[in-house]
Formats: sequence, structure tokens, C-alpha cells
Amino acid sequence: MPQTEIATPVKTNEPLVTCVIIFLNGERFIAEAIESVLAQTYENWELVLVDDGTTDGATAIAKDYARRHPDRIRYTEHENHENRGMSASRNAGLRLGRGEYVAFLDADDVWLPDRLKVHVEVLERMPAAAMSVAPTLLWSSWDKTLPRYRPWLSKDMRTLVDVPVGRLLPDPVVARQYLEGHGANLAAIHSITIRREKLLAIGGFDDTFRRLYEDQVMIFKMLLNYPAVAIDQVLDRYRQHPDSATRQDGGTIGDAGMRPIFLEWLQTYMIRQGITDPDLWRALRGEMFRFDDPKAWNRANPFNAFVNRWGAETRLAVIYILTPKVYHRLRRMAGLKPLGVDQA
Repeated sequence: MPQTEIATPVKTNEPLVTCVIIFLNGERFIAEAIESVLAQTYENWELVLVDDGTTDGATAIAKDYARRHPDRIRYTEHENHENRGMSASRNAGLRLGRGEYVAFLDADDVWLPDRLKVHVEVLERMPAAAMSVAPTLLWSSWDKTLPRYRPWLSKDMRTLVDVPVGRLLPDPVVARQYLEGHGANLAAIHSITIRREKLLAIGGFDDTFRRLYEDQVMIFKMLLNYPAVAIDQVLDRYRQHPDSATRQDGGTIGDAGMRPIFLEWLQTYMIRQGITDPDLWRALRGEMFRFDDPKAWNRANPFNAFVNRWGAETRLAVIYILTPKVYHRLRRMAGLKPLGVDQA
């Protein structure tokens, strides 16, 4: 993505949005992430770049952007250039921010040009909503080296919103829906916008969650304290690649290992907050049961058990070894059109 030169923003009555990009060794993608902020059609924003102990060229790239755009972009790092984890880094950006709203973007992902504009417009129309959530695009097609004779490997996928769109959602509704979906339908960190004062009021991110689930802890704290609103529009791209934080922490296996820890945290938080909503507790206990007694859960939920046995990475591996002929035959059996190379 070409670098964008911008002038100092003019004074505006639009609310300021603090954009936060945290990064750790992201020299390959960070410029593209920053450029996607510079390309926003919504003009009143500031960007805080938080260095979490980078050892590659990403530090120099971030400092250069801050030098060239001093009125809009700031660079910061932890004391002694330490690595303190994703939660501490997001909190550092949150504290430095001055905006009414805050939006987070990881250094390997990108926003589409109208991303901030759409979220701000929705939140301005619904002042009771503390947070907006939206689907994202699981973005695989950025990698043009994928084999052209296996086009399904480069197929992008849109995530689900899975909650009512365009109206105020009371605090437990979205949290319960996310629990019942086993977390697969949870909004991505780069697909939400939050009223900054509300995020500060719940204490921001929990520093004890350094990597995986740091976003889910924050999102659930918000959803259990404030109403939200959902947007049914893809406004960002979630880059899929083996060097992402999720993949480095074990991918599907690492996520499954951290989920019981997250659920224990959530149970404790709900008790401390005095949350008594019976449907929410039922959803939490059902999700905890899935890990406490997986055999019993599998007997009670045979279809889900069959699907969950095939994790995303396993399914991808199975698809990869299929020949195009077999793959297209399976698609026809499922009532789907054969996928051509030009459709990738």
C-alpha cells in the first residue's frame, strides 16, 4: 500500500477517535496497517503506536510515521523497551488517547476506508450504546503465493454477527450469545469501537492476560456492564498467516487450552459483579461443562461434538490434501457450485 501524506486535520465538530496499534516484531505488515488508518474517510482521529518490545525493523517504521505526522501519530514504548504483553500495551495506548472513542487495530490487519465513519455514525445515533461490534473478513487472499490449482486455500470468509443488528442490545444479551456460540462468533478486536470513558470505567484490559483472550476479557467486561449495538457490514480485514499471535500461541490447540482459564475468570467476575441473569449463567455453565466433562458433553451434543473434533487447522489440512477433482465432487454432493480458479 503506498504511503499517504496528509496535512494537519482541520478543526471539526466530529468526535475524536483514538486509534491504537500495538506491535511486536511486525515489520512485514505494520506500514500497511498504518496506511489503512491514514486512508480513513473519517477525518478526526489520532493514532497511538505502542511498541511491545520489538526486535525487528517495525520500531523504525513506527517512529518514522510518527516523525512525519507529528500532529496525528504518536509512538510510545514500555520502559526499557520491555515486552509486557498485549493487555499492558493496549492499556498504554488507551491512557495516552484523548478521543471520545477508541478503536484498536493489530499491526497485521487493515481497516477499510469507511471503517471509522460507519462506527462513529452508529454510536452517535445511539448514545446509550457503549460499544459497536461488526463482522470481519478472514483474509487469506492477500497471500498470492497460495497454489492456484487449489483455489479454496485463498478463499476469504466473512464472520457472523450472530446478534440483532441496528438496535440497542441490553448488557447480557450479546455476552450470552457469544457464550452459546463457544466464542466462534465473538467480534474481533479490530471490529469494535468503544466509548473511551466506558472502557476506562471498567479498568481497561486485564494485564494478567498477556496474549490469548486478552480481547475477550475486555469485551465481556464491556458487555456485562453496558449495552452495545451491532453493525452488519464488513469494514476490516483480519489477515490469516502463520506468524500471527494466535498461531504462535498454538492456534486452535492454544485457544482451547486458554478457554477454561477464561471461563474461570468470567465466573469469578460475574460473582463479584453480582450478575444474576439466569440465561447468562445457564450459558456459562453449559460452556464450562464442555471442558469439565467433555465425554458427557459429547454424548449430550453429538453433532457439535463431531464438528468440534475437527478443528479449523485439521479441516484445512484435510482440504489441502484433496485433489481438485475430489474437492469439486464433494462440493457438488453438498449442493454447491464447483469453485473455479477465477473465483478465488
